Amino acid sequence: MQIEYIAEDVTVDQFVLPRFKNWNVVSGPNLSSSTSQIGNVIKQQIAYSVMLQPTTSGTFLIPGATALINNKPQRSNGVTIVVKNVDHLQGSQPPSQSSPQTSILDQLPFQDQVPANQYLKKGEKAIDKIRNNIVVRLEVNKHTSYVGEPILATYKLCTRLRSKSKVVKQPQFSGCTVIELTGEQQDAHIEKINGIEYNVFVIRKVQLFPLEAGKLELPATSVENKVTFYDASHQNYRDLYYGAPSLPVEEQLVTLQNKTDVIDVKPLPPLPTVGTSEFSNAVGNFNVSLAIGEDALTTNSTNHLLFTIQGVGNLQQVKAPSIQWPKGVESFDATEQMEDEKTTFPVRTRKTFSIPFVVGKKGDYTLPAVQFTYFDPNANRYVTKTTSGLLLRVAQGSKTFTGNVKKTGTNDNLGFDERLYILLGAGLLAIVIGLVWFNRRPKMPLQRAASKVQLPVQQQPQPVEIKRPESSEYLFKIRELQPETDSSSFYKSLCKNLHAYLNSKFGIDAAQLPYFIQQHPESAGELQLLKELLDDCSLGMYTPVYSMEEAMQHRLLAIEVLCRLEK
Repeated sequence: MQIEYIAEDVTVDQFVLPRFKNWNVVSGPNLSSSTSQIGNVIKQQIAYSVMLQPTTSGTFLIPGATALINNKPQRSNGVTIVVKNVDHLQGSQPPSQSSPQTSILDQLPFQDQVPANQYLKKGEKAIDKIRNNIVVRLEVNKHTSYVGEPILATYKLCTRLRSKSKVVKQPQFSGCTVIELTGEQQDAHIEKINGIEYNVFVIRKVQLFPLEAGKLELPATSVENKVTFYDASHQNYRDLYYGAPSLPVEEQLVTLQNKTDVIDVKPLPPLPTVGTSEFSNAVGNFNVSLAIGEDALTTNSTNHLLFTIQGVGNLQQVKAPSIQWPKGVESFDATEQMEDEKTTFPVRTRKTFSIPFVVGKKGDYTLPAVQFTYFDPNANRYVTKTTSGLLLRVAQGSKTFTGNVKKTGTNDNLGFDERLYILLGAGLLAIVIGLVWFNRRPKMPLQRAASKVQLPVQQQPQPVEIKRPESSEYLFKIRELQPETDSSSFYKSLCKNLHAYLNSKFGIDAAQLPYFIQQHPESAGELQLLKELLDDCSLGMYTPVYSMEEAMQHRLLAIEVLCRLEK
């Protein structure tokens, strides 16, 4: 009996098997790993398997194994096994505890209820009939490929007998990325193999991307077959035609496996040093495009640049492209989305990078073309595709500095120099107004005039010291934040500025925010986002749960929420 300890999407170290009382270890532990993708979800699996044989009958507990899971000691669950004192038929194996209960051959298109091959004539052996009429096959479309080049592997059960068949062990792939395929004769059908018709069921069809050069071994799958035979030793073929025996005389339970196969994986050829941009790690045949996600671009709002790659091949290792942003445009970390068309081989794939950016001033900005270099295994060469450049026409956003300052605050698109000039100009204007007033004042006694002269002097510095509203000031501070290696300090700064913004803008603290949201439904959406941001900051300050990319996304969201609240 085979026992497997499986871990998914984690790092496993220091794996230790338990002590198997009442069991003999036949083989193991054997390590296998696999990576699979279903839609946009990528899963990694590590499995430790061991083959056990019971020493006596009874009910026994298979203990859990221990290991360091993501550097934390953990123990797996145990499994209770009932061992019965029952002899198995010749050539049979005990059924797997984890195998499915339904037969994969329930819908195979047999023409006869009982095929003639299941009648045993004199001298015929059931086990020989099974081996000659049931086969598990592994078919591949090529035996030589490059790293990252797609390979089609199809596991099939081919039979000329009616049986109850169950897959008791799926192949465990390692050293490659796996995409499960659908369609294309996945259902039962008839095929000719060496001129003989077989009923065929596709057990598994996958597209594989080798991750490194060398020998890629494709493992075996195991199928358990339960076949019933009938005694025809005293009947000729004419008797079988008119009156076939109805009582079974022998039943065989046999587990069959396919032969393993090996793919010779070659490394990619050297990248040319002339005329080729940076290699993207993509292998296949692709087209690229560049577009803007919004219908209109404005200042003080988050816009998105979309870089799309589509075609056939491997885009698993492709990262966001390097964009030469024009001066005055601030960009943020990209997000990506994968879409696969898995009904055909090779799989058609589409990968889109969405890159947020903010523009400080209105005007026209030129975004240069983006190059994308991939390796085409069919042409055996590197290919560079270039997108068209883009002209960004950016209009002024709804928020302006010259509006109601107390209500909207300073325009976010004004730089430090512009704000300094405005403050100095306002101060100079106030001084001029004060001097004009002083010169036109009524003639008064010297002592009283002196007192009046002091009045504009007291008011005069006031315009010079104009400050942008405190709430807007915290928006500028958040813009200047940059996540560092220590994300805790970043989240502490972000949380501090958000708390200060709440107090400055609304005169409340974070504890009063839920009640404040109920009282102001017109801003409930933005305030709720702000509350969730504060919760994320609290978590990020004390636990390293967020990556640098997620920290940048939190910063971007904070800027967008505060901009909307300022309007």
